[in-house]
Amino acid sequence: MKIENTLTFFIILLFTNNIYAYDSKNSCEILINDGNNLAAIDAAKKMEGEYDKNFCIGKAYYNENMYKLAIKSFENSEKYSDLPADQMFSILYKGAVQRDMGNLSISSKTFTRGLETAKLGNSKYLQMERRFLYQLGENGLIANNYDESIDFFSKSIVISVNDDERAAGFNSLSKAYHGKKKINRSIEYGVKASNMYLKIGALSEYADSQFLLASYHLQDNAPERSLRLLSKLEQFAIDNGSKYFEAKALLEQSIVFKTTGDDIKASALQEKGIGIANSIGAKDLLTLMP
Repeated sequence: MKIENTLTFFIILLFTNNIYAYDSKNSCEILINDGNNLAAIDAAKKMEGEYDKNFCIGKAYYNENMYKLAIKSFENSEKYSDLPADQMFSILYKGAVQRDMGNLSISSKTFTRGLETAKLGNSKYLQMERRFLYQLGENGLIANNYDESIDFFSKSIVISVNDDERAAGFNSLSKAYHGKKKINRSIEYGVKASNMYLKIGALSEYADSQFLLASYHLQDNAPERSLRLLSKLEQFAIDNGSKYFEAKALLEQSIVFKTTGDDIKASALQEKGIGIANSIGAKDLLTLMP
């Protein structure tokens, strides 16, 4: 059960400070970035540093869906870690692979061990604490343990050090409150996430969060608010040259109009949205329609 490519997500978080020793420009990494995972494994085996070797092999195995070998490699890399941060990233990646395998309870135990390891450094490893808290929150979402998820996300936001981290925390917190059917709270944090994404220029994430908000308003029996958001999203997509989001905004508006009984308006928007989706090959958007 592949929830998401969590390791790809982690890559952008790795090299934020000098407490992490991994060489992100090694020969194995270069080949992984080129999509040559099997060649990357061969290259890594010739590397001298045991941590870098095993860590990169783990990433390559993961990309090839060879999860058991990936976990073994991350466990080996942890044994050869010279710095606590190296050890914690090995734990973090291992937990992500376990989650993508569908072993959610084992993944949570791994993330919890990482969190306790990070706490040993007091405030020195707050960034690592945040990462483990956030991933535990994500596991809670998947398991429908919303109270637990809310607790983890809330704690991760408190120790976030930049707007990117806060935006992700607000967005996930919004989803957790939605799971508890607390629509007002989910809208509250969804708005915070949207504003933060717009502030940092994360336009795709901004659009996705706005679509979520529109769905929340519809569930809250406020179709007019949902339509206002979707209409603005349609114009936002046009202004930013995104045919994909333009089509999605049209199709989502069609769904809202359908719920209000305006079948003529719904049909016109659906036809237009489907036309754009077909023109760009966005087959996934067609699944939005009932």
